[in-house]
Amino acid sequence: MQAHRAVLETDEQGRLKDMPVLPPHTRVEAIFLVLEEPPPSPTAARRPPAALSGLQILGDVVASRSAPQPGRPR
Repeated sequence: MQAHRAVLETDEQGRLKDMPVLPPHTRVEAIFLVLEEPPPSPTAARRPPAALSGLQILGDVVASRSAPQPGRPR
């Protein structure tokens, strides 16, 4: 038995909006928990702090500073 989590939403009549795709020819047991919190609202576009605006990023910002990069002086 495998557990899969899916959050389903209903319309104004309480019907499921999107039915999940299930494996063919299997039995599925479902337990429904009604979530009390409202769905998250869409957030506005993220913007960098004003102190960082106008800065130009050169190179890989994710790479470690201690690891030497080929072709670049340390």
